[in-house]
Amino acid sequence: MQLDSAQPTKKNGLKYFDCPFYKECLSHAAKRNWKSWSCEQCPNLSLKQVWQQLKFIEPYYELLAPIYPEFRRKYEPVMNVLHPEP
Repeated sequence: MQLDSAQPTKKNGLKYFDCPFYKECLSHAAKRNWKSWSCEQCPNLSLKQVWQQLKFIEPYYELLAPIYPEFRRKYEPVMNVLHPEP
């Protein structure tokens, strides 16, 4: 299944800034005047394109997360998506 449109959820939660659909989701939420939105339940996360991009940036975050707190905040959600706990 190929989704190519914004799929954010109207609730406060994590946002995957490096997702290729992020700009579309941000516009989607802004047009609807949402005060908060989340990527956590987005069906686009299962797409090959999204997974490839997240896998590509994983080593970058892994290297910088111990040094910079802002990267740690971004790295942890990526790791949770790529390596969910059983």
